[in-house]
Amino acid sequence: MLFVLADDFSGAAEIGGIGHRYGLRTEIQLRLDTRSTADLVVLDTDTRALSENDATKRIFDIATALKKLEEPVRLFKKIDSVMRGHLIPELNVMQDCFNFRRIFLMPANPGRGRKIIKGEYFISGVSLRDTVFATDPDFPANSSHIAERIGSYTSTLPHVHVTASAAFPSSSIITGDIESKVDLKKYVAGTDENDLCCGAAELFESYLEHLGFSIQAENSPDAELANAEFTLIINGSTVKNQDEYEWYRRLNIAQLSLPGNFNGVEYQWSDESAMEWFRKVLNSLHTRKVAVVTIDHPVQHNKILSQKFLRYFVELMDYITRHVPLNRIHFYLTGGATASALIRHYTETKLLVKREITPGAVSLVMNRNEKTQACFTVKPGSYAWPSKLLESFSI
Repeated sequence: MLFVLADDFSGAAEIGGIGHRYGLRTEIQLRLDTRSTADLVVLDTDTRALSENDATKRIFDIATALKKLEEPVRLFKKIDSVMRGHLIPELNVMQDCFNFRRIFLMPANPGRGRKIIKGEYFISGVSLRDTVFATDPDFPANSSHIAERIGSYTSTLPHVHVTASAAFPSSSIITGDIESKVDLKKYVAGTDENDLCCGAAELFESYLEHLGFSIQAENSPDAELANAEFTLIINGSTVKNQDEYEWYRRLNIAQLSLPGNFNGVEYQWSDESAMEWFRKVLNSLHTRKVAVVTIDHPVQHNKILSQKFLRYFVELMDYITRHVPLNRIHFYLTGGATASALIRHYTETKLLVKREITPGAVSLVMNRNEKTQACFTVKPGSYAWPSKLLESFSI
C-alpha cells in the first residue's frame, strides 16, 4: 500500500487527485485508518496549523502506527512547494522512526514556474525572498537559498545539495537543482524503498511513474460532477482572483460577501446581520440554485481573525443544511484552511476521491453510501476554477 503524509488539506486533496489520475483507488483520511483497502491513502496530518511540538508529536504517533503494520508500505511526504510548515522537525521524527537511507527533499514545481537554480529558489524568475511568500504570517521565506532554509534547523541527517546529473550521497537529506520535470525524474530514478521522497505535486507524479503507474483518468472540466440540486461556492481564501469575480458578474451569479466591519483590528458583526446574510444565501440557492460567498475585506495576517471567519462559514453551512439536506448541495471550497474546517465539521474520518477537475481542484465524496453521500470540490486559493465549470453553474 502507498501512504502519503500531507501537512494540510489542500495538499492532501491535490495528491489525491493525482492518484486518481494515475488510476489508483484513492481516499483522503483525516484520521489514520491503517485498515484501508485503498491503493493510495493520503493522510491530512494538519500539522502546518500546529505548533512545532504538537506537529512532531502527531507525526511520531502516525509514524509509530505505520511502522507496526505487518504489510510493507511505501511512504511519500507531501510538502508545500515553497517549504512552508515544520518541514525539518517532521522529517527528523520520520527518520528516527524508519531510519531511511536517504531523504530526497525536492519541493519545486517547475511546470508552474517554481524552480531551484544553483541552490536558489525562484518563482517565475523572481527570487523567493522577493515574493509574497516573504510576508507569510506563519512561515515567512526569509531566504531563497535552500541551504539556509534547511540550515536554520538541526537535522538528523546532514544536508547535501546536488545537481540532477551528480552521484547521490548516502545517509543525507538531498536537495537538488530543479529546472524541469526531467530533473525530478532523474532524482526519483535514483531512489528505492529504503529512501523517502519528499516534495510537491510534480515530484509525486514522477514518483508514481517510477513505480510503474501511468495516467488513466482524463480531466473533464466541462463534465457534470454531481447530481446535486444546489451549488454553494465558498471562497475563504484571502487571495483574490479577479477573473473569477468577473465570471460570476457576467453570469449573473450572486456574490454575497461576509457582512460586518473592522473596528481597528477587531472584526464585528451583529446577530441580525449574520441572520440576514444566511437568509440571502439560502434565497439565492432557492431562486438560482447557486450562490457564491466570499471574504471581501482587507487581508489581515491574524490567526484569531482567520479562525473567526471560518467559524462564520461553519455557522452558514449549519443554517443552510437545516433547510436543504447536505446531500442535495455540491460544495465548492476555495482555500485549504476553509476546506479543512468545513469538511471536518461533518466528518473526522475519510473522503473518497471522485474526480480531478484540473490539477489541484479535486472532487471528494464524504462516504461510500450513494444515497447519503455529500460532495465537496476543493482547490487552493491561488488556483482558478475552469471557465467551463463556471459556465455550468449558470445553467
